Amino acid sequence: MGIFGSRPPKEPKIRVIKQGAGSRILDFSEFMDQEMKQRIRKGTLDWMDKVNIFEAFYIPKRESEGWVVIKGGRNDGDRFKITWQVGDDVIVGQYNDLEWTVTERLKKQKK
Repeated sequence: MGIFGSRPPKEPKIRVIKQGAGSRILDFSEFMDQEMKQRIRKGTLDWMDKVNIFEAFYIPKRESEGWVVIKGGRNDGDRFKITWQVGDDVIVGQYNDLEWTVTERLKKQKK
């Protein structure tokens, strides 16, 4: 097929591994290139791979969905923990570098 008949590239998706009351665990393997996946299999995932998973895949994806950073991330204490405002909810996202996943938890609001 020619250029006009081909499909646009498929956008990577976040895969939900586990979901429970007020939390979920997300897998970003579709965002990773083959070289990064090979380093994971070898157990040699380096610091910048970890940074890319959180800062180049997770954070921009959530921002594109309208999530607003309250605190955390690159310039605030724990680089791999971030607090989001999502409508009336507050969500805390935390990267697990042993599992290569992000856990999101609904933070209880004081009323």
